Amino acid sequence: MSSTVNSIITSRNRDCLGCRIVSGLGLVGSGLYVSHHSRKLQNSKGKTAMYTIGSALVFLGTARIMDLPPFRNQFNHR
Repeated sequence: MSSTVNSIITSRNRDCLGCRIVSGLGLVGSGLYVSHHSRKLQNSKGKTAMYTIGSALVFLGTARIMDLPPFRNQFNHR
């Protein structure tokens, strides 16, 4: 039974549109959350660092939704 479960898990399609939208929106939401809360920091270096991290998360989420690198062909095991 364990080998059947492993084959189902490893052969599933992880690059479907729904998967990309859910994971991409999760990253975009995380980035917006971090960027929003970076405004509350008093230290300008901390503010800049948090805003940079938030922007990177939004960029990665957008890349995931649009199937751009670094996510393109990530799950193709052919």
